[in-house]
Amino acid sequence: MILTRTSITYLELQENLEKNLYLKLTVSVLLNSEEASMPKYRGKKPVWLGFFTPSQALENAFESGDIRKELTILRNGETTPEGDLIAMGDPNSVTTFNQKVYVPKALNNSACAYGSRQNIRILRFAEILLINAEAANELGNTATAITNLNRVRTRAQLGGTTAATQGALRTAIWHERRVELAMEGDRFVDLVRTGQAATVLASYGFKAGKNELFPIPLDAMNASLGLFTQNPGY
Repeated sequence: MILTRTSITYLELQENLEKNLYLKLTVSVLLNSEEASMPKYRGKKPVWLGFFTPSQALENAFESGDIRKELTILRNGETTPEGDLIAMGDPNSVTTFNQKVYVPKALNNSACAYGSRQNIRILRFAEILLINAEAANELGNTATAITNLNRVRTRAQLGGTTAATQGALRTAIWHERRVELAMEGDRFVDLVRTGQAATVLASYGFKAGKNELFPIPLDAMNASLGLFTQNPGY
């Protein structure tokens, strides 16, 4: 079965371990608490995930035929398999949204605590495979790296990687992390960790030696009674 948002429902997408290669970990939370909620797609307003929407650069990063593209990006005017029409309800809204935090209207009610029926994903199996692939590649174990990278690509209905050298494979793994883990909060950390942040984020005003870290809050600085030193550049 080809997994697209026209052939798979929300619950199948979220709960099917085999199709999604999820390592599913759950935590207990109070009903009707924010922690029990799954934030819906938002616009440009800085609320919940309003600042966290797909960019054109992300859309361009997906290879032709990569089914994850339409499973990641929710579009204005789209009708989901659950029958929900995705429509801009705010003039400030963008036209593409984070599909991975989409909650069908039928589930978005107080009876199910805005998401209490759903598992909370802490770590996905696909990420474990990519972590292993990256580590194996850095240790010179090319075969293992390619095998685990291709397990993720095969699930996305893509062909195997053509990367053969350590450098090329490193780049391929980094790219795979971008599209596989898109909109899950890994991108900035990956750019910093791999030394790409200063180049990729230059147009956003990123300053090397400063913006890799956030400032320590003033309250924490004061409470430390002089033990803390503020991070560089702040």
